[in-house]
Amino acid sequence: MAVSASSAEQNKLLEIADLDTKLIQLNHQRSTAPQITKAHDLEVELGSIEMKIVAAQTEVADLTVNQEKAEADVKQVADRISKDQSRLDAGQATPKELEGFQHEIATLSKRLTELEDEELIVMQQLEDATSALSELELDRDRVTGEFELSKQALELKFADLDGQIAQLGAARLAAVESLPKDVVELYEKIKSDQGDVGAALIHRGACQGCHIALDATEIDRIKSLPPDTVVRCEQCRRILIRNSESGL
Repeated sequence: MAVSASSAEQNKLLEIADLDTKLIQLNHQRSTAPQITKAHDLEVELGSIEMKIVAAQTEVADLTVNQEKAEADVKQVADRISKDQSRLDAGQATPKELEGFQHEIATLSKRLTELEDEELIVMQQLEDATSALSELELDRDRVTGEFELSKQALELKFADLDGQIAQLGAARLAAVESLPKDVVELYEKIKSDQGDVGAALIHRGACQGCHIALDATEIDRIKSLPPDTVVRCEQCRRILIRNSESGL
């Protein structure tokens, strides 16, 4: 069934189309705001640091155990040397036993040197691992602070855009409510099909929706139609609006 609307009502569709364009732009800004990317990147970086911290904490824990073992091994050998040395110094043993003490002290002293060297290596490794862990924790604190600030910036950006979207949405609702139901239904269907707007101005012989020029026959046909006849673009099927800027 043919749809008709007064010139004023058809021009109201242009207002709605303009609002729809602005709403599309705002929603695009909302979905592609640079604050989203920054917050996401910082969140990913923070997650990576957290994983490194867990690994570093595990390394520190393992090296702490290794250091405690190394200290225990050194103490055990040192105590054995001290005990043998005390026996040797006391001289309360047979010559063969004293010779055995001397031999064992020499062997244990060599072993003690090796264990002390190993202990120093583990101590250095633990110191390095603890330092690396501290640096990671500082990085985590820094990135956490930046992440919180980025979330705040994103919330502010969303609040601003949502406010504009709500304002335009209210204006659109008011404009829609002033139009006949069948006109609105037609516009909304075309808008859904096109994915943007359902009406466009004829300007200089071209549809401003698809930007394709109308042929002379079509222009003559449109000129002959009553002003309240709703015209559709043959190419994009949008509602074509005729006004003083159309030149018809």
